[in-house]
Amino acid sequence: MRLALGKSELFDPILLAALLATVLFGSALFRRVRRERRRAHLEQRMRMIAMTAINTDEPTISLRRSGPPRQALPTALSARLDSAFASTGNRIRALHLGAAGIAAASTVGLACIAASLRPALVIALISAAAAGAPAMLLRFAQSRYQRQFLDVFPDALDLIVRAVKSGLPAPEAIELVTREIRPPVGTEFRRLLDELRIGTEMAEALEHAANRIRVPDFQFFVVSLLLQRQTGGGIAEILANLSGIIRQRKALRLKARALTAEAQASAGLVAATPFVAGVGLFLINRDLVSVLFTDPRGRFMLGVALASLLTGIVAMRALIKRNLR
Repeated sequence: MRLALGKSELFDPILLAALLATVLFGSALFRRVRRERRRAHLEQRMRMIAMTAINTDEPTISLRRSGPPRQALPTALSARLDSAFASTGNRIRALHLGAAGIAAASTVGLACIAASLRPALVIALISAAAAGAPAMLLRFAQSRYQRQFLDVFPDALDLIVRAVKSGLPAPEAIELVTREIRPPVGTEFRRLLDELRIGTEMAEALEHAANRIRVPDFQFFVVSLLLQRQTGGGIAEILANLSGIIRQRKALRLKARALTAEAQASAGLVAATPFVAGVGLFLINRDLVSVLFTDPRGRFMLGVALASLLTGIVAMRALIKRNLR
């Protein structure tokens, strides 16, 4: 009996750690695959649009981040981090990511120690928190920077259209945007203009800007400019149509966000209910709730409940974000 109990006590935290690691790895893999599929689909559509007008003798401009095929790991990692930081407007640096990882790991570690969890489970949770918190912070900063860019980008296009119609060339119209439009749009166009002034080709400078901003609407702008350079035509009319499309896309996103507000509120309430109920039961009867933390079977059930809750939250957020595209 003691041998069976010892095996059960040893098996429970290992099984729980494996379960949590599987859920976290599966969620990260799912998000990565979905992001790559969206990026490949967008790149294919833009390549098809560009190939209809660009001669086959000229190289096709790719908006996807590119780098040397073979690099040392530190160099490749540094390049990816620099690109990720640039997509946040350089508001997030490695120090912020390290601080977020340390804070999350310390918080989770103290909570696990207070709950008297097994060392294997504590290590797994601390590792997950240390790896997940910087990624979440970086993703949040990128999403915020992209939303701020999209809020002002149609106004910048309208200003370029008016400047071109009044007789100004495209570079001077872009310089006007850098003075009249607030950041981050003005800042990004200033960087684009600086690259053009030092002799960078228009296609290469636009590609660098698209890799920094990572907004599909700006990539439409890049493709429109490249097509206009190859085929000619009125750039003012092209940008005016693009501005109207971007405003319509923004209106649709706001409408979808309003329609999914109830679902988001429901998801928040469902996620918060178990914690509120647990605190209430702890205040009423501590001995009843303490079994979940002191008994191995209670810790196993608590881990399964948390894994199920996280899976449900991820699924609901994925469904909501699918409607907000």
